[in-house]
Amino acid sequence: MKQFNMDDNSRSSQHAGMTHYVNLPTGGKYYPEGHPLQGVEAVEVKMLTTKEEDILTNASYIEQNVIIDKLIEEIVLHDIKARDLHESDQMAILVASRIEAYGGDYPIELLCTNCAENVQHNFDLTNITMKETDEQIEETEVGTFIVELPKSKKTVEFKHLLPSEVGSIRKTIDKMKKLNINTSFTVEFYKRLIVSIDGQTDNSEISNFVEQLRIMDSRKLFSVYQNSLPSLDTTYKAVCHSCGHTNEGGLPIQANFFFPKF
Repeated sequence: MKQFNMDDNSRSSQHAGMTHYVNLPTGGKYYPEGHPLQGVEAVEVKMLTTKEEDILTNASYIEQNVIIDKLIEEIVLHDIKARDLHESDQMAILVASRIEAYGGDYPIELLCTNCAENVQHNFDLTNITMKETDEQIEETEVGTFIVELPKSKKTVEFKHLLPSEVGSIRKTIDKMKKLNINTSFTVEFYKRLIVSIDGQTDNSEISNFVEQLRIMDSRKLFSVYQNSLPSLDTTYKAVCHSCGHTNEGGLPIQANFFFPKF
C-alpha cells in the first residue's frame, strides 16, 4: 500500500506516536496529475486532542459552516485543503478519527418518517464498509470513466470533480449571471467533467455537445457519474419503537459525533 510519507521537517515529526493511517476509499486513483494524493492509498492523520476540540467549538467556524473543513485540514498531516479531497475520502478520515478517539458506538436520534416520534439508534461505525462500484462501468488506466450515451450513441469519457472544482463552477455561474449570461449549473458541470467525446478533446466541441445534450443522455451520464466513484456504505436501518416503522438513511454527522455523552 502506498502511504503518504512526510519529510523530516513536516508536521509528522511533531506528532510522533500520536498519529494513525487512514485508508482512502479512492485509493488515490481519481486525483488529477500533480495532486499530492495522486496514487496515495492511505494518509497519516493526527489523533484528536484538545486543540481539535477548540476547532469544533469555534463560534466563527460554526457560523461559516466550515468546522469539518478546518478539522480535516488540522488533523491530516499534509498541506492540503479539505475541499481538495474527494468526499468519500473526507468521510473516511472523519469516521476513522471518531473511532480512534471514542470507539465505534455512535448513538443517533432521529424523527420517525411515519409517526414523527423520536427514534434512538446506535450506529456501529466499525461496521461501515466500502460500497462496491458498478462493475459494468468502464474505467481507464488514468482514473477516468467511459459511458456510451443511449440517445446520441456518443462515447463519453469523464473524470470526477473535487469539491473545490464544484465550488469554482458555482462561482463562475454567479459571475455569468451578473453579466446577464444565461447558463445553468448542469451545463457548466458537464463541461468541466467531460474529458472527451468519441475521443475528441476539443473544449469547444465538448461545450457545444453539452449545450445540446438530450435529457435521456444527461440522466445516464449523471447516473454513471454518481455510481462510478468508490465510497463508504453509511446506510442504517432504525426501527421506531412507537409504530414499528423501519427508518432508513445515511450516517448523520450530528453534534455528538465528536462530543458523545458519557
